[in-house]
Amino acid sequence: MSRGLRRALVAVIGSSLAVSTLGALPAQAEPTGVINCSIEPGSPVLTMMDTPVGGRVVCTHTAGQPVAYSVAPYVADVSGPFNGKLGFNTGTGEFTYTPGWYPPAADTGIQSPLPEFTGPDSFIVNATSPDGAAASIEVPIEIQAPPRACDAGFTAQTRTMFNNPAGSNAAQFQMLRYLIDMIDCTPPANPDGTQATIKFSVYSMSYPPVQAALTRAAQRGVSVQGLTNSHADKYPAWRELAESLGPDTYATNFASTCWAGCLTPRSGPPAGAPTAWYSAEATTLTNKTVVFTDRSFPGTNPIVGWRWDFGDGTFADGPGPHVKEYRDFNTYKTSLTVTDAAGVRHTMDGNKTLPDNQEPMYPSLHSKIYMFSTVGTGAATRQWVSAYSSGNPTYYNSIKGFNNLNIAVGDKALYDIFTNYFGDMVAGSRGQLITPNYFRTYSSPGNAATGARPTTVHLLPQTSGDINRDILKGIKCRYKVGKKWKRTAIRVSMFVLTRRGVASDLWTLAMRKGCKVEIVYTQMSQRVKGANGKWLTNEDGEPLGWGAADCLSTPPYRYKKTKAKKGKPAKRKRVRNTPGDCSRGTLNGRVPVTSTGVWLKRTSPYSGGKLTVRMSCPVKPKYDPVKKVWAVVCIRNDIFTHNKVMMVNGFIHGKRQKYVMTGSANWSSPGLRASDELVTEIQDAPVLYKEYKKNYDYLKKIVAKNSKKKKKSKKSSIKTYKLSISSNQVLDVRGMTDEQLAGLEG
Repeated sequence: MSRGLRRALVAVIGSSLAVSTLGALPAQAEPTGVINCSIEPGSPVLTMMDTPVGGRVVCTHTAGQPVAYSVAPYVADVSGPFNGKLGFNTGTGEFTYTPGWYPPAADTGIQSPLPEFTGPDSFIVNATSPDGAAASIEVPIEIQAPPRACDAGFTAQTRTMFNNPAGSNAAQFQMLRYLIDMIDCTPPANPDGTQATIKFSVYSMSYPPVQAALTRAAQRGVSVQGLTNSHADKYPAWRELAESLGPDTYATNFASTCWAGCLTPRSGPPAGAPTAWYSAEATTLTNKTVVFTDRSFPGTNPIVGWRWDFGDGTFADGPGPHVKEYRDFNTYKTSLTVTDAAGVRHTMDGNKTLPDNQEPMYPSLHSKIYMFSTVGTGAATRQWVSAYSSGNPTYYNSIKGFNNLNIAVGDKALYDIFTNYFGDMVAGSRGQLITPNYFRTYSSPGNAATGARPTTVHLLPQTSGDINRDILKGIKCRYKVGKKWKRTAIRVSMFVLTRRGVASDLWTLAMRKGCKVEIVYTQMSQRVKGANGKWLTNEDGEPLGWGAADCLSTPPYRYKKTKAKKGKPAKRKRVRNTPGDCSRGTLNGRVPVTSTGVWLKRTSPYSGGKLTVRMSCPVKPKYDPVKKVWAVVCIRNDIFTHNKVMMVNGFIHGKRQKYVMTGSANWSSPGLRASDELVTEIQDAPVLYKEYKKNYDYLKKIVAKNSKKKKKSKKSSIKTYKLSISSNQVLDVRGMTDEQLAGLEG
């Protein structure tokens, strides 16, 4: 629901400057008067970013009765404050409002900082008198950003940046502030006189300063075009941008969304057939009402039939829009089938999850790319500036997740690759580009004059093959430099690592081929047993399969008993475990619990390779007395890796080099098969490698700092834990649910 619509509904209850008498008092006389309310010093209440402001609600009774004040409790999309902290005097109606705070947490009531918020907010004050008269007034707040323009000394540069969630505010937000500098320094026109453009796609946007900078750019004449995943509609920053730019993807400026991904693999219609396309938008974040809107377009013949399946056993005909009220919060498999005058049909499928603030992470628009046709003027003019990142322009990605931002200046080939990809996503958002396998690979030669490195770009989704496994196959673990043998070192920093194939390849490189493999991750898949010793099942009652953690925990060998023959006794024979046989992992359904982060450290007796696996969020078991179940939770869940990075120091792609792979794609099945993603490879990059390794080593220090002290013991500090959890609960090694992960804005 937009802020304007919510305010309109509140106005029905009680106008911000008018009387509202609520209900009747049973067995009592009618009120002797009415209550009128106003706001001092005026409406809306104005303040600057991060600056507290005071005021007063003044309510008077026409018959002179005393008036008591109260603040309506916080309810998402109904009553705030939504972006600030409120102090209120129930006796006098005086209030203090401090912008820059998240709403209170449902379980603890604690509010977390929301720094640098700009935009609208509001809260509702109720007034009552002894005779039963009552009124409500909404107090609108407008938080303004300080005036900002291009810093005359700013020049866009080819560089790699990292935020530091464990550092100062400046260190946490330095990537986003650099993006803002580039936005503010984009002039209305390119050097050739054509209109300058800013194009971008992100999974989420909740950082108001980025939104405000984009709005300013459009106001001064820059063409601003943006895409995000549909769940981002819940964030005020994106709502404000969408209201200012509009959703029309054919216009010069727009801020539009992709529902369930732009380029998600789908079956396209045959030539001349109609194309079924629709959107499913919840009317608020918390209710069960969804509006289904037809966006189909005809082929050779006009569309004459529409058949809707709402996923709960109910159906509808006709173009709609159809307003559907669901009974339960759930994920519903919906579809629309259209039929043209010649009887030719086409169907589009989609999933809708309620409540809408738990929109599924996949399939999704998950790429994070920015394209600036020109940044700067005069001597600072730089053209064809491209940027890509592992993180989104959000608070959580900045203050909790380790991320990277890569900027290339003057690399027109890379700029064109990203711009064309953006154009395909725009076409996909309209239903004009449907493909069962979008995967593309392009290369840019870079620009030696600006320092832009030659880059290979892989654009996803990829429904057949596996680009990540193809890259891993190009690694050689043992190689000669002169007369000396060297080992290739592989370092991985990954938010989500759930693909068994990738995990098995990493295990093979370490345990069979001799590489040094080190992994820091946030979420990893695993097969889990409950306290009854039975395997946990998914929502369909099927046993969960082996996960990436099981593959990595597989020992390099096992013992096999030979049968006694011709008087010779039986013997134990050591045999190598087979790569990819994750059923032989040592976890065997138990969850690793370690206060130090490291839960696997192993050296192969065959190749001398090493494998180290470290959680970016060390965990401990925790009992929930309400649910009466055990879970595994982070010791400190406020810092984690959100990177999607692999560094190789050694032999890869046929030569000895220092190599960096990064981008937006997690090593997960949806990240490969379903979502709009990019993977970049930069070869022969010793300086870049050094920067990434330095950040990787720093991440490990923060993990150690956030861990409990390791007790000295002859026994291993790595423990496993059997959980008493019900069969329908989903658990990952980190111990956070999918909903919590979605809240962290992947």
